[in-house]
Amino acid sequence: MKMTQSIGVLCIALAMFFGGVRIGSADSQIPNLVGTWVVKAEGAVLQRGAGNGVKTHHKGEFSTLTAEAVVEKQKGPVLRGTFTSPRATEKFVAVIGPDNRTFSYADEDGFIDGRIVDKDTIQITYRHVTPIDTVVATGVWTRKK
Repeated sequence: MKMTQSIGVLCIALAMFFGGVRIGSADSQIPNLVGTWVVKAEGAVLQRGAGNGVKTHHKGEFSTLTAEAVVEKQKGPVLRGTFTSPRATEKFVAVIGPDNRTFSYADEDGFIDGRIVDKDTIQITYRHVTPIDTVVATGVWTRKK
């Protein structure tokens, strides 16, 4: 009985050790997203009055947007940067999910849920709701080389 318990404890200890190594090594696989990204997106806007919000990048009922996102800093999975379109510039913060594939972003008035496809491509869905307008968009960020 003691031998069986010892083997069981050893198996649990080994599982915890190797599980910990796998979790610990996930940090080394966090993608580096620092750089300049070309943004292309298709969106829709609902306006509640005349004109768009000051930080609204999309314009018109249906909208095609070309913009630029610059990830200026990254510390582990946490990012900071600036998003610039022909209509506005705003700061953003973002995180890479624990799976190193999901991407969540918040700017001054909206949010992105994204999927990191590869080191140079992120697919995104954007949305915001303000007192002036509501926007949804889908698009791709491509790293500028």
